[in-house]
Amino acid sequence: MLCGDIMADKNNTQERIKKAVELKENLQSKLEKVKGTPREEEFQLQIDKLNELIAHLEGEL
Repeated sequence: MLCGDIMADKNNTQERIKKAVELKENLQSKLEKVKGTPREEEFQLQIDKLNELIAHLEGEL
């Protein structure tokens, strides 16, 4: 793999982390609105999956 390819992969991974964090923050704000409703668990599951994704991507850096 060329150095440029490595940098492109790293930049792509960092961009994916940034987008996942933004989505997680958005879901967390929505989670506050659905606390105590049946949708709370659905939102929490999505946030948990994003946490796993972020951890995985950070491990690739």
